[in-house]
Amino acid sequence: MKWQFELSDCPINPAYPIKATQLYDNGVQKGPFHLTMEDFINSLKVEPDGLHNAEKLVEEETNVSPTFPVGTIRYSSDPWHTRQRITMEIPQKQWDIKYGDDDEFFSIGFPRMVIQYLISSQNDQKKMIETRLFAVLNDKKPIEDETPLFHFPYPNVGKSNGIVCWGRNQRLEITRLTELERAFQWFIASPFNEDHGVRTTHGIANFRKLIDRIQDKPFDDEWLIPIRNQSFRDLYV
Repeated sequence: MKWQFELSDCPINPAYPIKATQLYDNGVQKGPFHLTMEDFINSLKVEPDGLHNAEKLVEEETNVSPTFPVGTIRYSSDPWHTRQRITMEIPQKQWDIKYGDDDEFFSIGFPRMVIQYLISSQNDQKKMIETRLFAVLNDKKPIEDETPLFHFPYPNVGKSNGIVCWGRNQRLEITRLTELERAFQWFIASPFNEDHGVRTTHGIANFRKLIDRIQDKPFDDEWLIPIRNQSFRDLYV
């Protein structure tokens, strides 16, 4: 068995900048685990006992990790878990939406997306204090730091910052992180209007008119407009 250590110049969690992975002779990998710089230095002072102690440390840290919602692709928190960022991938799909006070449902194609939730925790209370939503290309590639971000094409999301407008529910309460698996459905269930406008290559500024053009059609990545100089890594800066 071997250990592999990686130090990033821009760690997701600066308190635990060292990423450690166990590599077994049969090709199995265990990890990654995250260490403080002090843990890493101490693990190298004595060998192999130091590495066994490091393994115990990272396993203890892993044991207190929260259960992540399905679709999570990145997570970070402060050392006390009072503020947590959970980023999830949402596949390209047709969704039925409502427009304004209209009782009719419209089948609209949505792009592949990344959605990021900022959660504030105090005692047993968890509140979703910010949600950011961006489109990404449906190119079958994994989402990595270099993955370019595109504007969410439809209303109810700020075009400059990707922040979701929840209307009156500005701070939604949850009891556990796994409830975030349904949070995007809460967003879709809210009526769409003209807030924050639309941004697609169709050049149609009114969402109701855009619905007439695209309803019942699968989403085409050619409709997307890129956000200049923005990639997935910027969501954690």
